[in-house]
Amino acid sequence: LNLSMITRLDLSYNNLAELTPDIQLMVNLENLWLNGNPLKAIPSEMQHCRKLKVLDLRDTLVEAIPREIGRLKNLFNIDLRGTPLCEELDPFKGSTEELLGYLEVKDKRTNIAIEMEDNLLAAKYLETADMVEGGIVVSALVKAVCAQFPEMDELKNCARNADRLFPDRYASPVELRKLFHQNPFDGPAMKRKKWRVIAERISEKEAVKLKVSYVKLRRENEMVKLSADMELKISAIYYDNHDPTDIEGWLKSIYSCFTPQNYVDEGRKDCPDLEDIKFIIQHATRIFPTVPTDITGPLIRKSMLDLQQKLTEDREKCVKGIISSISAIYSDREPPQVVKLARDVARLFERDRFATEKELEDLKKISADASLLFPAEFDSADPKSIKK
Repeated sequence: LNLSMITRLDLSYNNLAELTPDIQLMVNLENLWLNGNPLKAIPSEMQHCRKLKVLDLRDTLVEAIPREIGRLKNLFNIDLRGTPLCEELDPFKGSTEELLGYLEVKDKRTNIAIEMEDNLLAAKYLETADMVEGGIVVSALVKAVCAQFPEMDELKNCARNADRLFPDRYASPVELRKLFHQNPFDGPAMKRKKWRVIAERISEKEAVKLKVSYVKLRRENEMVKLSADMELKISAIYYDNHDPTDIEGWLKSIYSCFTPQNYVDEGRKDCPDLEDIKFIIQHATRIFPTVPTDITGPLIRKSMLDLQQKLTEDREKCVKGIISSISAIYSDREPPQVVKLARDVARLFERDRFATEKELEDLKKISADASLLFPAEFDSADPKSIKK
């Protein structure tokens, strides 16, 4: 029997308790009925049935779905009615799309974790890789670190920089033996159990410290990139009207005015230094002085703050224009209701921390065409519909 030729397979009510991994040989399988069987699991090898569209698991004993099933791009219907699905997957029981989306993310994160652990054991922790304690602590570290990075992109970046971010102390056999004391009366199983508890406790603390180091490293890398962007922007503004060797000094002066202390001195609790540097690059022609020799850090910071204040005031002026326009339409409503509607609409046009020219232009149009855009009945006014 050529299994690769099968496209439809009905195994329902066959008293099947197990599905053979050979299911992977059915590469052209599109429909699979397994309903009504005492089946407790489906093999991860089913990921190779890439043409599978329908998987019927009704009234089986399946509690979990292998993460690899999230790789099946053609699968649009997994029927799980009447199954004792585990708590982790139960919220997705009624939606194949959401279930596959969850499994796909889980699969990708698991693969990143596996690769990260393998790479660490093959390089940074090579000396302790053959020790039982070494394998246990690295596994616990990777698990704890992954929990600190819920965003996929950040987890990928962490994995790429794992050799720099993960702690060095666990690469030493001597250090590991200090941490994992051995009781001569403990058997191998008891040792592993105790070591796992120690490893989990250590890893939780190390993961928090690693996240701090990661944020610092990311900011440093971002700052390097922004420095290069600003250098290009300065060169473009002043072209051949400056000495290129002066740029390094100007950048140093500018960055010295964007430290946490600068924000504290202004009475602020936040420190959006990277965002402010990006703002300067974006609005460089409006912030930098006409003559390059006038460039100083304090001047650039003041010009930036002045422009940010102006854009904030321009945004607020446009919002008040909308409030004024729709107040006439909804004269029977309390002012706070009208104000909230206007601000909800205006907020949909925000593209950045500070108003852009396009945003201000759109808000002015909303104000001017309010009688056409806003419905006569206040209760029918939906900000998203108005924006369209």
